[in-house]
Amino acid sequence: MISENSTVELKFLAGEGEMAMLTQAKDWSATSVGPVEDWPQTLKLTLSLLLNSKFPMFLWWGPELICFYNDAYRPSLGQNGKHPDILGMPAVEAWPEIWAVIKPLIDRVLLRGEATWSEDQLIPIYRNGKLEDVYWTFSYSPVYDESAKISGVLVTCTETTDKINNLKKLEESNRKYLNNLLQAPVAICVFRGPEHVVDIANEKMLVLWGKPLEQVLNKPVFEGIPEARGQGLEQLLHSVYTTGEKVEGNEYPVSLVRNGVLETLYVNFVWEAIKEVDGSISGVMSTATDVTLQVLARDKISQSEEQYRLAAEKLNIVIGASALGTWELDLVTNDISNSDRYLEMFGYPAGSKLAHAQLVSHIHPDDLAIRKKAFEKAFETGKLNYVTRIFKVDGTPSWIEGRGKLFYDDHGQAVKMIGTARDITEEKNYQQQLREREEKFRLLADSMPQHIWTADTHGALNYYNKSVYDYSGLTPEEIERDGWIQIVHPEDREENIKTWSEAVSSGTDFLLEHRFRRHDGEYLWQLSRAIPQRDDQGNIQMWVGTSTNIQAQKTFASELERQVRERTHELEEKNEDLKKSNHELHSFAYVSSHDLQEPLRKIQTFASRLLEKEHNVLSATAKDYFTRMQEAANRMQTLIQDLLTYSRTNTHERKLERTNLIEIVEEVKHDYHEILHEKGGTIETGVMCECDVIPFQFRQLVYNLIGNSIKFAKEDSPPYIHIQSEIIDGAVVTEVPLRRDKKYCHLQLKDNGIGFDPSYKDKIFEVFQRLHGKTEYSGTGIGLAIVKKIVENHQGVVTANGVPGEGARFDIYIPV
Repeated sequence: MISENSTVELKFLAGEGEMAMLTQAKDWSATSVGPVEDWPQTLKLTLSLLLNSKFPMFLWWGPELICFYNDAYRPSLGQNGKHPDILGMPAVEAWPEIWAVIKPLIDRVLLRGEATWSEDQLIPIYRNGKLEDVYWTFSYSPVYDESAKISGVLVTCTETTDKINNLKKLEESNRKYLNNLLQAPVAICVFRGPEHVVDIANEKMLVLWGKPLEQVLNKPVFEGIPEARGQGLEQLLHSVYTTGEKVEGNEYPVSLVRNGVLETLYVNFVWEAIKEVDGSISGVMSTATDVTLQVLARDKISQSEEQYRLAAEKLNIVIGASALGTWELDLVTNDISNSDRYLEMFGYPAGSKLAHAQLVSHIHPDDLAIRKKAFEKAFETGKLNYVTRIFKVDGTPSWIEGRGKLFYDDHGQAVKMIGTARDITEEKNYQQQLREREEKFRLLADSMPQHIWTADTHGALNYYNKSVYDYSGLTPEEIERDGWIQIVHPEDREENIKTWSEAVSSGTDFLLEHRFRRHDGEYLWQLSRAIPQRDDQGNIQMWVGTSTNIQAQKTFASELERQVRERTHELEEKNEDLKKSNHELHSFAYVSSHDLQEPLRKIQTFASRLLEKEHNVLSATAKDYFTRMQEAANRMQTLIQDLLTYSRTNTHERKLERTNLIEIVEEVKHDYHEILHEKGGTIETGVMCECDVIPFQFRQLVYNLIGNSIKFAKEDSPPYIHIQSEIIDGAVVTEVPLRRDKKYCHLQLKDNGIGFDPSYKDKIFEVFQRLHGKTEYSGTGIGLAIVKKIVENHQGVVTANGVPGEGARFDIYIPV
């Protein structure tokens, strides 16, 4: 406990937070750090920074690594766990469950003075009454005491458990989303980018294309399916990608190579743009259904109907051109006289004299009753009309149509019958062919799973295949009585009637998506289409239509829309989390730039005044202590400023401006004029180009590079720096992976300094990384890390090459 009579100034523990009060109240004399009055200035300064920071921080101090932490870190300890017991506890006792993990990191800081950085690291801790999996993003940094010895480890950290769990949930959602696509009942694929690279294709789409997955995946679609080029698909796909407007195709003919043979398929497809959260289009989703069998079946039906029509026309021609045979029968004597054409129908030569009974003997035995009944009716009505089969003289069967009229005497007795005979054999044969064709048409239509129907020229439906009755559970009589519209969903009937009426009146194709009631009462979506059948003059003779079940496509489309909405919502929530995180970082930067530097400025000011005004009364040891304190404060201030510069390279918006780089180089040369003059150094500028950059960031980049070269100049040689830039093609650079189809601004800086071992060419760009001791060369090890951040903010690449004792070269590539 801190004594009430203590005269030690405890302002560094001031604060209303829980941890400030707990730290003040604790009896530190019982720990290895000892009473507060004896604490070193560095510990007090670090605790003041820690307790007043809104960013989670933890401090281990002294040989036993005594634990300190602030209010911002407190929530990560949960409830019923380590808080507040670990305050003042040695690290090995406070963190037994993770000691094997963190001990090597702590040793790395204490023994080598190297800062660490870990992102989204899984480190389970005991909290909330159990051991929980917790993810952290954290950094361990050395804390030096007044003698420049490492006496503590400062931990800055953020718990990222929620972020990792959200990412896992998002990955699981994406996995389910992908599985739904791959297992969809319809053919589905996803194209990405302006080249329409195949990103996803399910099995049904691969079957439709007739291609194995490895032939099309991650390739532009028209490269993987070259035969699809030149069929109008490129223009449609480009339109969807550039305008975002959906494109639908119904029974679209596409020629594809399947099983080694070029086939023409008919496909119903929908292409929709894939939009990101910001509204940009990143790809196109395609759903497709192979309706080749349906189209071919309808074509066969249409062909059969056309044959029927042609047969009817031919029959009319035959009837008009045939010659009639005439006969006259005397009902009193039963004598008959016949024309030559009549005799020819029976196979007799012209002029033959035949008895009536002889002619009757040629009638097919099964049709004699038909003739007899027709004659009996003729005596009642005065008119004769019958059709029978006959056998000609040579036995050839044929058909004749007989017509006649009775004539009466003065007493009203029938005395004579005069009539005609017409050979209708060809007509009967055509009718038989038409019946057979109609039967085939009905058999074909009834075998189809689609609903098939026909209508007359006025749009009245007059035929339905078996599928309609099986699906609806209605009988032909019920449909005839109540009409076909009864199976259409009540909400779709008005649109159905309107669209059908417009098609019939205009003669255009009928196309509509609507719902039909199944026999169990459930309504399922159907795609109906009807095409008018026309004669040679373009007149509509009839309509042939089909209806196809598209419930699976509709259901899947609805599910896709739901998943897209959910995923969009997840992305929006994630974006809000990022905004909150950025706000916290801005708050920390504000504290760093204002509150954290204020104690440092006071330390520097008071130390300077003491050295100046009390110089004569201070001992050599005291002067040394004050000097070291000033140096430590200067190093911390430089560290804070460099960290702020490093963080701001990511926070500023990318506002690129076309800039002549020579202007930036000249400004920086002017900044370094005095130090160059002092060292006899030279900056030589070669050819320079213009480039789109963020001017103030690029100035910082050039400033850091030149400052690095001056800092690491040879002691026996004046620094020499050469800078030049030019526009190059990415294809000519082999040292780094640049895009071959883009141009880059290549900025190169070379110096004659001490150089470095090539094995450190990547390490020198890391934060806090130093290749030399701080006693040899000043600085925080952040300058080149800032250079790399600025280059990455410009979407560029930076490399470093060096030879010990001969100098270093830095190459920067910024996309034009």
